[in-house]
Amino acid sequence: MPPHDGSGDIVDWDSVEESLGVSLPSDFRDFVAVYGAGSIDDQVEVASLEAGESERVDIPTMTLRASSERWIEESGSGYPLWSAPGSLIGWGRLKSYGQTYGFLYWRSAGSDPDRWPVVVWKRGGGGFVEHPHGMAEFLVRTLQGAGSLPLDRRDVFGAPHSRFLHRREEERLNAEGIDPWEYLDDLHEELDDLDDDIAVEITSPTGETTAYRRHEVPPELAAHLAQLKERMTAAGHYDFTAVRPQVPAVEVPQLAFLGIHLRDGTLSIEASIALGSPRSEPLLLSAPLSLSVRTSGPHGEAASSAEPLVVQADPPPASGRIEITKDRPFTFSVSLPAFEPLRDGSSSMVMSITDEGIGVFRAAVGVAAPPGFENTLMASWPPGM
Repeated sequence: MPPHDGSGDIVDWDSVEESLGVSLPSDFRDFVAVYGAGSIDDQVEVASLEAGESERVDIPTMTLRASSERWIEESGSGYPLWSAPGSLIGWGRLKSYGQTYGFLYWRSAGSDPDRWPVVVWKRGGGGFVEHPHGMAEFLVRTLQGAGSLPLDRRDVFGAPHSRFLHRREEERLNAEGIDPWEYLDDLHEELDDLDDDIAVEITSPTGETTAYRRHEVPPELAAHLAQLKERMTAAGHYDFTAVRPQVPAVEVPQLAFLGIHLRDGTLSIEASIALGSPRSEPLLLSAPLSLSVRTSGPHGEAASSAEPLVVQADPPPASGRIEITKDRPFTFSVSLPAFEPLRDGSSSMVMSITDEGIGVFRAAVGVAAPPGFENTLMASWPPGM
């Protein structure tokens, strides 16, 4: 992915880092020198160093926003507030057809910026996922072949297709009436042709996707999807929205909205907890489980379920623990009075379950979680929020 003519930015790093109050990783400084601020395939945008540009991302604004009360509430972030050690420093965002659906950060862990891991936050229940490498390796892995991607393969295309455009070049082409991303149309069409025979896609929290063609769907997954369809059809409620279940392809428990129904002032939620890989030990959760739901309105107003909602297993397990394996996801329903902003379709929701079994499972498979959220699973609705 060679830089085009005019790429790269000359930066007074002493001044920038004095203003930020922190040194930045050397691979980022090298990237800025060679490429500058801009986008890869109009999907991964590397932030600028100067604040205040409209419709653009910049490091100062992203970093301060990651510590704002509203952002912490909406995203479920458990990271320290800026500028405490371990807080998040923003360096990029994820886009799809011009719409933002995720952000890229460093976790400022330790005094050596070159050892800071990359943290990805994606909308739609993806939450925060930490990768044990820096920005440059993260981008290299993103541009490599399937199997090593930290993001979904549709985010960027990789060699020899992917291109980087500096903001200046993108703005110049747009001013001349030239679509700088026109080459993406043919690439997306090729992928859509390959997708025609795809029956089920399973996406992990790290963005890795496993696709099953119609004759390859495992019987246990086909049975689970058929059961889900039957339950949602039998409910007979108006579908406010329906979300395709995302089951992780790695051993990470994931909470997901499956359906939202609004009828006569009552909100009904269909959801599941699932695993992606078979294990000798299942995920064991308390029976019954406690669930909370929080909504945010379009003007910042917020409301929560008055009391924790109780999630019953049917039939109740004799052991007093709900067992979840790859072949046996746990699907459940809860109902509660609809929050006022939800009734006109203008709010978003965060659903969370906290149970010691989640932390035990994560520790056993070596999966990190944001500090203070080791025992918590979260999901967001709608998926584009």
